[in-house]
Amino acid sequence: MKKLIFIFAALMALGACQEKNQSTTAMPSDADSIYTYQYIKMHFVKEPERCLGLIDTAEMKGTMTVDSCNMMRGYVYNTGLHDRKQGRHYMRLVLDREGIDKTSDVYLSTLDGYTTICMSEGKSEETLNAALEGIELARQLGFKRQVASFYATAGSAMELQRPGSGEAYLRKAINIIKSLDDAGAQPKASYYMSLLAQRLGENKKYAEGAQVCRERLAFIDEMEQKGIKKPAGYYEKQRGGAYCVLACCEAELGNMDEARRAAENYEKTAYAMTPTGQFNILPYYVKTGNKARVEQLSERREDFMRQQGDTISMLYRTLFINKANLYKALGDYRQAFEATTRASIIQDSITARERDSKAEEYEVKFKTQEAEMALKEKETTERIHLIIIISLAAILLLGALALWRIILDRRQLNKRNRDLYDTIQQMQEKENEAEKTLEETPMTALSGNQQLYQRIVSTMKEQKPYTNSNLNRDNLAQMLGTNYNLVADAIRECANGQSIGDFIDEWRLRHAAKLLAETEDSIGLVMSASGFVSRSHFNTLFRKRYKLTPTEYRKISKG
Repeated sequence: MKKLIFIFAALMALGACQEKNQSTTAMPSDADSIYTYQYIKMHFVKEPERCLGLIDTAEMKGTMTVDSCNMMRGYVYNTGLHDRKQGRHYMRLVLDREGIDKTSDVYLSTLDGYTTICMSEGKSEETLNAALEGIELARQLGFKRQVASFYATAGSAMELQRPGSGEAYLRKAINIIKSLDDAGAQPKASYYMSLLAQRLGENKKYAEGAQVCRERLAFIDEMEQKGIKKPAGYYEKQRGGAYCVLACCEAELGNMDEARRAAENYEKTAYAMTPTGQFNILPYYVKTGNKARVEQLSERREDFMRQQGDTISMLYRTLFINKANLYKALGDYRQAFEATTRASIIQDSITARERDSKAEEYEVKFKTQEAEMALKEKETTERIHLIIIISLAAILLLGALALWRIILDRRQLNKRNRDLYDTIQQMQEKENEAEKTLEETPMTALSGNQQLYQRIVSTMKEQKPYTNSNLNRDNLAQMLGTNYNLVADAIRECANGQSIGDFIDEWRLRHAAKLLAETEDSIGLVMSASGFVSRSHFNTLFRKRYKLTPTEYRKISKG
């Protein structure tokens, strides 16, 4: 039933934006007619894989906009391939695109489809927020059909959050469609009536539900009399759905004659031959205590759902809830307990699946109440063991992943440090070559500052005054027999604008790097031997120059 609802909603949402879409895409040639929105819309349910290829080509040819292509991909994946994750992804590409025109038909239709996905995933709050945005936008644009669609979706989402809160929105959706002078939109009113009647029945408002069913039957007659063309059997199935809910509501109200007549009318329709129809009439036969009919229809539904691989679902669970209610009313408590236990097991499996855990199948036939209780205890114990095993496996896996990550990070760090070290060595070789070139250059070829800088470098190499922590600009100037201002000018000009202090620190760092690479002295001894006093100051300067800590530099140099 849900699948049919989602497909119907998707088709209606796509149809709502058809008029404007023609004006937003290039006019295709006859040869390109299959690469258009209109053609793909007609085939995306039955031929989803082919449609994805058509969409890719349409995007390449420019017969559809990128947003239209992503919107259609979202519909194909969600409705045609039943892949909600991919459907959500492509629709979010449209909705989140920066600069998207929120008044465009593509945005509005994508938003409509997105609410369908959110609703199918049970994300009521996200559905409601998107639907309320859609209502406001559709109102501004005057798109009444889409206003109604968003009202219906918002009402359904509100019902999930708090039963009864969405009825007013569902009624608004119905009234909007009825007010339209558009024969093609009228079937949506019947669809919204079916949603409202089901919600009223679930909320135990049986009298209101019955009244909506009668209004729906009258509306179906009115559509048929107006000659609104629909596929063969459409009106008969619509009436069957209305009679089905009507019979259930009247039975709950105690109007058994009215309920019986509605059920008889239902049984005459083609809807009664469908698995969905047979499932929806079950509450009526439960209420009337028709054990044979309940068991017959339940077995058919069970067989059908097993064939579809749909044995872990709320619909499958509802089968056993209906059986339990019937057996309880008939006083057959053993079978009532059996059905309730099966329903409970299915609910556990649904919960586990929703948490992305592997659901365990239960296909055990219960024979006696004592055996059922023993089996229930056994299953509980096994479930606990399974949880423990899964938890241990998850812990081991996470531990292995963490260890792998640490090893990978360490390897990457070592490689980065090795690359840095190689770069440092190349830098130092260039500095040494530059100093050697300066030393070999005749004094006559050098300027005054260059000659003084040549003396400074020679002094640093030969006397290593920088190893004295008290060395400052005045001391250095005295050693050279000149003024510190002249020393500062020479260093600034020849050493890339360095100050005297920076120049001295650089020689100290070069000396420290050499000691780290060539000796086993502690970091503290290396620091002192290089003329540094503060450990933190030394570490800060070293890391700033070499992008490595002293410890990392030593380790990689001896690598």
